[in-house]
Amino acid sequence: MQCTQCASQFEQTQNEIEIYNKFDAILPNICPECRHKRKLIFRNERNIFYNTSACTGKTIISTIPPASKFKVIDQDEWWADSFDAGIYGRDFDFSKTFFDQFATLQKDVPRWARLFVNCENSEFTNNSAEVKDCYLTFSSYNSEKLYYCIRVFNSLSCIDCMNVKDSQYCSQCMDCQKSYNLHYSQSSESCNDSYFLYDCKSCNNCILCAQLRNQNYCILNKQYSKEDYMSFKEEFLRNLGGNKKEQEQKLETLKKTLYFKNLRITNSENSLGDFINDSKNIYNGFYVVNCEDCMNIQDCTKLKNCYDNLANEKSELCLEVDTSYEVYNSKFCTLTVTCANSAYLDQCFKLKECFGCVGMKSEENCILNKKYSKDGYQEMLKRIKEHMLKTGEWGLPFPAKLTPFPYNTTVAYEYNPLTKEEAIKQGYLWNEEGKEAVHFGREYIIPNYVKDVEESICENILICEETGKHYKIIPQELEFYKTFNLPIPRNTPHQRYKKLLSLQPPKKLINTVCELCGVVVKTVYPKEKGYKIACAKCYLEKIYN
Repeated sequence: MQCTQCASQFEQTQNEIEIYNKFDAILPNICPECRHKRKLIFRNERNIFYNTSACTGKTIISTIPPASKFKVIDQDEWWADSFDAGIYGRDFDFSKTFFDQFATLQKDVPRWARLFVNCENSEFTNNSAEVKDCYLTFSSYNSEKLYYCIRVFNSLSCIDCMNVKDSQYCSQCMDCQKSYNLHYSQSSESCNDSYFLYDCKSCNNCILCAQLRNQNYCILNKQYSKEDYMSFKEEFLRNLGGNKKEQEQKLETLKKTLYFKNLRITNSENSLGDFINDSKNIYNGFYVVNCEDCMNIQDCTKLKNCYDNLANEKSELCLEVDTSYEVYNSKFCTLTVTCANSAYLDQCFKLKECFGCVGMKSEENCILNKKYSKDGYQEMLKRIKEHMLKTGEWGLPFPAKLTPFPYNTTVAYEYNPLTKEEAIKQGYLWNEEGKEAVHFGREYIIPNYVKDVEESICENILICEETGKHYKIIPQELEFYKTFNLPIPRNTPHQRYKKLLSLQPPKKLINTVCELCGVVVKTVYPKEKGYKIACAKCYLEKIYN
């Protein structure tokens, strides 16, 4: 059928029809990609602001900008016994639509400013747990000394990394794991002391290499002696500050001479998507780990029987759930933790049998934050369903107007940028950025070689080569770059993040042909990228033969 939003054609399988019937939900008339974009509107990962607590008036760090109509409180205040979102409970008004009533409730109930659990000396973080000494790091856990990172797990001392785990002393890496002293690399595993790698495994002391296995002292996929390699490396790092873009282009040129595996699926059975690991029966999944019997899921771990989910973990029987943890038999929930048998929840914790609640914790049988008896809850829910069937709302996900985040602060903006006028026309909020302070100091010229950089750089305002915006180098960064002989970045952390983001292929399956055997396969690499695509069988034969 045709997507009513982007006009692309998509298939609704019999299995999908049965799933939506089971959840008593309306079958979507938009494609999986547009559904995913809609959920991204409810997710702000990387934008934080100084705001004011609605409870105490103190200055707090928040994912909600200060100009917003939504109230925020510090997470410690939200968890305190003195805070009870039940005081905002109200009767259901059958003269109004449910979504309008829910929108009013959202603006009345104070929201937690940001999500963090057991984070030490890491004030400028969000959606993170068990991290220490981290700065501007997001959606990460069990890590220490991370700077400008996102989705980094079980790692130490990393800068500008995305989707990295079990690694140490890495910078500007994406989709890498079990690595040490690895820089400017992508999709590599168990690699050490290397630079500009792509799809390499168990490689040490390599520069500008792709698709190597168990190699040492290689440059542009050619073998060198240790002495020649070390001599090249010294000169390479000395000049990297002035020719980094040239080195990036060399790696890209090398990549186009090789064959790309059509989809990156590892140790998974009957699964279709990209970056699927240790899973079974996954359809249209991206960045999926330890999941089973799921469809249209992204950035999910340990799910079972979940459909159209984003950033959900350790959950089962969920439909249209995002940014959640330990949710069971629930639908249409966002920012929800340890909840069951519920629907239309926003920022709720430990609820059972609840409907249309905001900011509630440790409750059951609540509707619009009002407590009911068990029988009263069931009877009211029947009446609400009848009402929502008449208004056409029953079984539909949250509309975009219910996100508390301005469009240009959400992950949706990163993948699908809109102008202010376009966003407002589509019903989204917009955050007006404050004017950047005028800097009257002398422009600091960054030396190409890091050993020529003085400690005073941390006291200077730097100017991004790409945007002209100001940024700074913090002392921890400088120490890292000097330790590993790496050049000082010439652009802002945000531009470095955008660079990593641009390396990811679209999360959309398309048909192509294996260039080695001619079989039709699915892939995520657009034809205009110019990569040669191989099916899994031919890829393995090329790599290991």
